[in-house]
Amino acid sequence: MKQQRGFNLIELIVVITVLGIIMGGTASYITQGMTAYTDTVRREELANVGRATVERIARELRTALPNSIRVSNNCLEFQAVVTGSAYLTLPLDVASNSMNVAAFTLPAGGGNRYVVVYPYTTGALYTISNPGPIIGFNSVSGAPTATVTFTAAHRFSLASPYQRFFIVSDPVSFCVVGTELRRYSGYGLNTVQAAPPASGTALLAENIQTVDNSVVVTPFSYAPGTLKRNAIIDLDLRYFIDGEWIRLTHEVQIRNVL
Repeated sequence: MKQQRGFNLIELIVVITVLGIIMGGTASYITQGMTAYTDTVRREELANVGRATVERIARELRTALPNSIRVSNNCLEFQAVVTGSAYLTLPLDVASNSMNVAAFTLPAGGGNRYVVVYPYTTGALYTISNPGPIIGFNSVSGAPTATVTFTAAHRFSLASPYQRFFIVSDPVSFCVVGTELRRYSGYGLNTVQAAPPASGTALLAENIQTVDNSVVVTPFSYAPGTLKRNAIIDLDLRYFIDGEWIRLTHEVQIRNVL
């Protein structure tokens, strides 16, 4: 009978070594693929959060009252236009509790509202003085000619070249506090910008960076409008998490329609 021979020790060691090399290469390939996938998902999540945040801010800024923009200490503040129309009479020389306007639809909503005529300067929009461009809104009634009543007798500083007036809400602020982006509302008018305001906060995004390679990052910057161009707000938001970072910049124009 023929004697059957098995594997010797050297052959077994060679086979085990070859299998170990193959398994090690396979594991490394799978690990690299999973790492690449995880990094891609993380970057996509950062990009989605960044895009959603920028779009949220940009949408609200499109309703900003001209010349109501204030920027300080990583905070952007503005007054949002609720609606507007044309006035038929305007108290300029003698204070009055009301004015006649072309009828308009007032959107539902809570909080304080104000009547603004010719917002020519930022400082005058954040304090109610008589005369001045802003006064509290009380009610509107009538059609096709309506009467807008104020919260107190008031006369406006200047007339609008197009007989335009605005109804605006309480100011809104977007602030980067630490590594968080927060929205503030319902805190009322403040002569000096509160950066950040003391109340009415809501978290919008996290992992915001205000320093990039020892360089201080300015998340909000504002260029006032001129006779040749609209006002411009630049957004520069940088996100960093788990070794991944993304930078999103966006430019929003504020129309100089007074």
